[in-house]
Amino acid sequence: MSAVLAKRLAAQALSSPLGSVVDVSRKLLGIQGQDLTQVRWALGVRCSGATLAGVDRAFASGEIVRAWCMRGTLHVVPSEDLPWLVGLLGARNLARAAGRLRQLGISDDDVAAARAVAERALRGRTMSREDLFSQLEKAGQRVATQRGIHLLYCLTQSGLLCQPGEHFALVEDWIARPRALSGDEALGELAKRYFEGHGPASIDDLAFWAGLTKGVAKRATEIAGAVEPKEGAVPEALFLPGYDEYLLGYSDRSACLAERDFERVVPGGNGVFLPMVVVRGRIVGTWRRAAGRGAVTLRVSLFARVAAAQRRAITDAARGFGAFLEKPVAVTFEA
Repeated sequence: MSAVLAKRLAAQALSSPLGSVVDVSRKLLGIQGQDLTQVRWALGVRCSGATLAGVDRAFASGEIVRAWCMRGTLHVVPSEDLPWLVGLLGARNLARAAGRLRQLGISDDDVAAARAVAERALRGRTMSREDLFSQLEKAGQRVATQRGIHLLYCLTQSGLLCQPGEHFALVEDWIARPRALSGDEALGELAKRYFEGHGPASIDDLAFWAGLTKGVAKRATEIAGAVEPKEGAVPEALFLPGYDEYLLGYSDRSACLAERDFERVVPGGNGVFLPMVVVRGRIVGTWRRAAGRGAVTLRVSLFARVAAAQRRAITDAARGFGAFLEKPVAVTFEA
C-alpha cells in the first residue's frame, strides 16, 4: 500500500468518513456529478450514517447544488462556493465550448433570449429540464441536437442557473449566502481546496481537474502555498460509485488503477466510468446493481482472484451501500 494512496484516501474522507454530506462537499469542493444516482453515493460513502434520503435533503435544503464548474463538467459543490467558482472558471469553460456552440448555431443573442426565458420561468420555483426546454421552444429557441442543454450550460457559466438535485433553479433564489472571492484569492482558494480534498496531487492533476492551463494551475498552487496531506487508516475494501473522484480527480490515475484494467472500468473508452471495488486502495473490480422489490443484489466482477478474507471485506463494504439505501443487500461474485 503506497503512502500516496493512504493520503488520498484520508484527504477524500474515504478512510475517515465525515459527519455530514455538506462537510463532504466542502472537503472535496467539487465531486463529479453528471450521474445523480452515482454522485449521491459518492457523497454517502464519505459520510458516517448517510442515507439516500439524507443526501436528497441536503440538496433540497440548498446546502449543496450541481452545476457545470470544473472543466465544464457537472459537479456537486457547496452552494456558497458556486458563485465564485463560476466567476473564476465560467469564461474559461465557455471559451473551451466555443466551437460546439458555433456548430449548434448558438449566438450571444440566443443566450440572452434564453436568459430572459429562464429568469421568467424559474422565478421563485424549480423546474425540470424538460419543462424548461418547453419554455425555450415556446420562445423560439430550438432545443434538439443538444442545443437546449448547451443553452442551459451557457446560463450556468454566466452565474444564472444551478441544480438543487435534478431540477434547475436561479442562483439568486437558491443560494442565500454566497462567498465573495475573485482574482488571486479565488485562484488560491481553488488550489488549496483541491489539494486538501484530493492530495497528494500534482500541478498537472489540478490543471486537469479544474480545466486550467498548466501555467495558471502552477500560479494557483503558488498562491495556495504548501498543503501537507496526512495518512489515515486504510480501509480493507470500498464500494465506490461510477465517476468517483478517487479515480477521476487526477490526470494520472496509475496510482490506484493498473493500466491493463482501465478498459474494464471504462469499457470502450466511451467516457462512462463503472462503479468500482477497491481493496487496500487499489481498484480491483467493478460492480453493478440489480434492484428488486426487497433486497438489492450487487454483482461484483473482479479483475483477478482475491483472498477469501478480501472477499469478506468486499461483502462488508457492500453492506454499507445497503445501509445507505436502507435496504438489505445480497452480493454475488461473477466469474
